[in-house]
Parts: sequence; structure tokens; C-alpha cells
Amino acid sequence: MLDFFKPLFEFLKLTPRYLIAIGLVAGMLLFASDGFRGTLGLTKFAQDYRPVLGILFLSSIVLLLVAVGGVVVSRIKRLWWERKLFKRITKRLHSLTEDEKQILRFYIHRNTRANDLRIQDGIVNGLVSSGIIYQSASAGDIVMGFAHNMSEIAWNYLHVYPHLLEGTTTKMRTDRYW
Repeated sequence: MLDFFKPLFEFLKLTPRYLIAIGLVAGMLLFASDGFRGTLGLTKFAQDYRPVLGILFLSSIVLLLVAVGGVVVSRIKRLWWERKLFKRITKRLHSLTEDEKQILRFYIHRNTRANDLRIQDGIVNGLVSSGIIYQSASAGDIVMGFAHNMSEIAWNYLHVYPHLLEGTTTKMRTDRYW
């Protein structure tokens, strides 16, 4: 019984480009004029297998629409998540503490995307959990710190709004000993 459905399952796995080809061929055999089908020598084939061609045509169109719909939905979801992340990070950038500003000043004033910070520091972990910075390398040590990069959203936003890093001091922080 399972062997009977195996070709159907294989058809369902086809990529959209194959579904377009199958749909076009089946549609051409179904809807082309008898003269055109006769030129190709497919008139009898199209008449004998009309129900199969109709099923192929409809199923390939439906599967193609499902595939396109899936791509559209996934892109909409990705844009929604990116917008949500942007809002969360920018809102957090407007409420930075002085210690957090010192870390972020290093990135902006040195015009670098990398800073070595200790992973056991609560301030660093707060910025990481907010998505403002992220640990970019697993190689490092407890004293000198691990490489942390600033996220693209925070980097771009702080270049447009550098006043967010103004505070009670102008200190910059890195845990790397130069």
C-alpha cells in the first residue's frame, strides 16, 4: 500500500521550479489548440490522459501557490522580528546607565566593532542580553576578556544619535590590557 503512494510523496517534494514546468506542460496539453497538439503529435496522448493532466495541472498550481505563500509568510515574519528587535534595542539605548555608556563609547569613539570584555561582568551580560553587543569569539581569557562586537542595529543607531552616550564622564571601557 505504501508503494502506491510513494510517487505522490515524491511529487509533493518537488521544488517550485519543477512545479512550474509540470504545470506549464500539463496546462499546454490541456488548453492548447488541437492543431498545436497535432503538430507535436500529442493529440491522442492529451485526450487519453486528460484527467491525469488535469490533476497534475491543478496540484502543481496549488503546490506552487503554497510554496510562494510560505516564502511570503516567512519574509513577513522575518521583517516583523527585525522590526521588533530594532524597537527593543533602540528603546534600551535610550535608557543606558553610565557604566553601559562607557562600554559603548569605546566602540563609537575608536570606530571599531570589537571590544574585549569580561564575560563574568553583569554590565556586559546586560548589554548582551539586550542584543546591543554579542560575544563574537569563544577564545579569550578571564582576565583580558572575550571579544564582543556591537550589533548592527546599535552601531547604526548610535552613529545617528551619538548624544545617547553623553553622561557624567567621558570615560571609555575595555577590559583588555594594552
